Amino acid sequence: MKLRVAGTTYTGAVVDLRPRPVDGTALAAGIRGQRCLPAVSCPEPPAVYAYAGHVRSSMGLRTRTALAAAARSQGHETPQDEAIAECRAQLADLDCSPPDLPDPVDPVPAATVDDLRETVAAHRGRLAARRAVGADEGPAQAALRDAATELSERETRRAAARETRELRRERARAYRDALAEQRRLSDELANLRRSARATLVDRCAGAFARAVETVPGPLPDDPFEADPVTAALAVLRVARTPAPVVLETDRFGTPTAAADCLDAPVVRC
Repeated sequence: MKLRVAGTTYTGAVVDLRPRPVDGTALAAGIRGQRCLPAVSCPEPPAVYAYAGHVRSSMGLRTRTALAAAARSQGHETPQDEAIAECRAQLADLDCSPPDLPDPVDPVPAATVDDLRETVAAHRGRLAARRAVGADEGPAQAALRDAATELSERETRRAAARETRELRRERARAYRDALAEQRRLSDELANLRRSARATLVDRCAGAFARAVETVPGPLPDDPFEADPVTAALAVLRVARTPAPVVLETDRFGTPTAAADCLDAPVVRC
């Protein structure tokens, strides 16, 4: 580990920053790569650091979730892992963005089209009658042409309105189906994660109980009822901890004693 604070560089597995006004929360964020300052060079912290990487008296802890992350840091796998990966892939591939709906087209009433068809038929009849007696067909042809054009336009608009309406329905239905599938997959993923967490916790429950007995702090009747600081220290003792742990607690006599107990690099703030 290499740590630079206010112009001073610290190296080694144990760093005591109590003489310096360093904020533990900022330091923990720097270790996780979420801040540029303080500047920290260290191995990539595993997921367990999100729960127990910064130990302080005011902390809370989801002990079972943290212990499952500690098990993952040790390389433990579960029977649910393949299904979890498949669920994640399906969720990533699922397009749940709101659909691009075409603007609705005002429909043409069926009665209007029927009336225009009757009008066209009537004009055809007049044209045929004038043609039969040899009368001038020009006005009749023009009237038929105008009526037929209007009928064609109204039929086209009516068809466009129907197609647009169907397209909007199809896209809205597909969107609803995608949202339903997203909810189903999310629920399935949550259930799989809970099952995987339970599997991991069961595998490490014994090691965690022994760690609770080993780390300094009050000893509860049930290891999973330990106070957050004791539970966090026990989780860290179970985990593989290559990145430095930020400690803001007086549970240990010295930072070196903390590093030895946790088998991890330590920064004491």
